[in-house]
Amino acid sequence: MKKKLFAMLLAIVMILAASIPAASAANTALDTAQKVSFTVTCSKPGYEFTVYKVADLVTTTSPYQTKYNSLVTSISDAVTAGDTEALLSALDADSSLAGASSAGTYKVSDDGVKKTFSELSQGIYYIRATNYPANVKSVTNSVFALPYYTAEEGWVYELGDTIALAAKVNESEPEIEKIITNSTKGNVNYTDVSLGDTVNFEIRTDTMGLSQEVATHDFKLSSYVISDKMSKGLTLNSNSFEVKLIGEDGSASPALKSKDDYAVDITASEGSDTVFTVSLTPAFLAKDDFYKASKVSVTYSATLNKYAVTTTEGNPNEATSLTYANKTGVSSTVEGNTVYVYTYGLQVNKLDEKGAPLAGADFALYKTESDAADEKNAIATGTSGEDGIVKFYNSDKEEMKLQSGRYFIKETKTPTGYNRYTEVIGVGDNPVKIDVTYGNTFINNTYVTSAPKNGVAVVSVTNTKTILPQTGGEGNALIYIVSVGLAVMAAAFLLLRKRIYKKSNNT
Repeated sequence: MKKKLFAMLLAIVMILAASIPAASAANTALDTAQKVSFTVTCSKPGYEFTVYKVADLVTTTSPYQTKYNSLVTSISDAVTAGDTEALLSALDADSSLAGASSAGTYKVSDDGVKKTFSELSQGIYYIRATNYPANVKSVTNSVFALPYYTAEEGWVYELGDTIALAAKVNESEPEIEKIITNSTKGNVNYTDVSLGDTVNFEIRTDTMGLSQEVATHDFKLSSYVISDKMSKGLTLNSNSFEVKLIGEDGSASPALKSKDDYAVDITASEGSDTVFTVSLTPAFLAKDDFYKASKVSVTYSATLNKYAVTTTEGNPNEATSLTYANKTGVSSTVEGNTVYVYTYGLQVNKLDEKGAPLAGADFALYKTESDAADEKNAIATGTSGEDGIVKFYNSDKEEMKLQSGRYFIKETKTPTGYNRYTEVIGVGDNPVKIDVTYGNTFINNTYVTSAPKNGVAVVSVTNTKTILPQTGGEGNALIYIVSVGLAVMAAAFLLLRKRIYKKSNNT
């Protein structure tokens, strides 16, 4: 019978690993005037716990038979039955705890890592987490009775062990990752492309918070905001956003609805960096779908524009971040990674037969040898200036930025006095190539291990000086001079012959 009654008492007395030293003589008489005390500890900042007295100790007919008066109506049956599990569930489900009296609060950041509650009246106490960081998945609250009785110690009015509240919380720091999904280099952290090309990105973030059946275990979020920033060399495609939830098995949900489930806010102007946020709406965060998922996937795209740089620093889609807050208003931010978009330039140095700069030569740039040979599908054109340099421009008059690799050039117009160089430049053993290598490690602020100086490959084109005379050239002038000289000599010869003939007839 004693064992049964003892088990009933322990069912309502919740003590964490209590180890009570034996007393020389157990005191079986309850001192109803004796105050009780206990100590709590938590090494994790951002938590606040409230201690409630939920029942009064009324009488005891023996050390193993104790009667309590419930202060909270919802727990009366559990107290009478001595059911600790039911008691804790009932307290957790009762958001108001009407009738309970507060014995004080413990705020980790203000009260340190340990706090003692003393001079308390006898009864049942309940410790509830009333504020917590946003990365909390769940918290197990505590309930216990003081005093309690042991055969060795008698009535114990102070918990011998500190209640370790940090051991009762489940935290999970979220991860955030950004990748390039259509990289030309087989690496999700970087790519290289040409002007006007589209780069596809994806940001994946862990879901946070937890939805449970009982009100006080509802750790749903009040906000969830993904932020990103991309350099001025990338133009965000504002209509490209798609947001989905990813399950534990990797399966994706149907796309969320813009405005109803999420909102996109963009700050952008030409020639400047672009900043945007993707925010899940409060209405969506109130649903259970979010908390059943494992990750949030945000996909979008950008286009390489004329402001892109060709140096090895690249055009970054900078560190993304996730900021989230729970219903108590506690927020947290976690930073993500940066990915890089590289691009390069190509120019021609046009030289005369003496190696001096030659102005006025037109060139076209092609992706394939056949296009160059047929002079069709040119991706850019350019004309040599006084310095002999040819810079290539697209049809919108924007200086061309190029993906690394091989290209072909054709001279389409030659300066006066020069023959046109009709061969395709870049074939055979003399390729026109933007030669770049990459590594998998980000070193010296870049993934590039070798590239042309300033990211611009240079090709020299010579031997286009006129070989055969053409109209308007120096060779034609020489012919004119010789021809005129021969004509004059012929005329003089005819005149001389005529005079001789005339003189001979007169004689």
